Amino acid sequence: MKNTKSDLAKLLLILSLFIIAIILSQYYKDDIAQYLDFGHWGMLVYILLATSSTVLAPINTLPLIPIATTLWGGFITALLSITAWTLGAIIAFILARRFGKPYIEKNYSLEKISQYEKLLGDKYVFWNIVFLRIVIPVDILSYAIGFFTSVKLSTYSLATLIGVSPFAFLLAYSANFPLALQLAVGVILLITIYIGYRKVYKHDK
Repeated sequence: MKNTKSDLAKLLLILSLFIIAIILSQYYKDDIAQYLDFGHWGMLVYILLATSSTVLAPINTLPLIPIATTLWGGFITALLSITAWTLGAIIAFILARRFGKPYIEKNYSLEKISQYEKLLGDKYVFWNIVFLRIVIPVDILSYAIGFFTSVKLSTYSLATLIGVSPFAFLLAYSANFPLALQLAVGVILLITIYIGYRKVYKHDK
């Protein structure tokens, strides 16, 4: 339970920064459009940053989504996020499978990663990955799947693509929602993620 509260506290902080970024991006909309619109180069930088946030735990680019939405609109931002998150998840998966335990132990807690293994099961692995991608938005999941399972990269990639898409669109379009709806989105995210973490630590008992 302590780990659950710690993880949720971090996610709450990130969501708070996300909402603050929405407010600031709306207030400084014209300035963002004037000074931060670098066209395709800006999109490339966004993809690189969001990809890195999936591979490297200390980085999180969720607060950048409102700025990206201001620059490119909700649909394009969602596609860019899906591309980056899927690419980052694939990289993490390959790192875990290629370098195995030495790499994981150097960068993460093997004990914590093993908690996610129990959720994958032996049946319906594809849909289990889709479900976990929706409710557990952390890079550790990618390492757990790559290290503990024999699932094919193609299967994993497609399941990840499907799993990250709903929240990618929800987060991108919520940047233009009224504040009340933004708060509602935040509550939905917290409830969904809480369910995911409860499943993780329930299996760990």
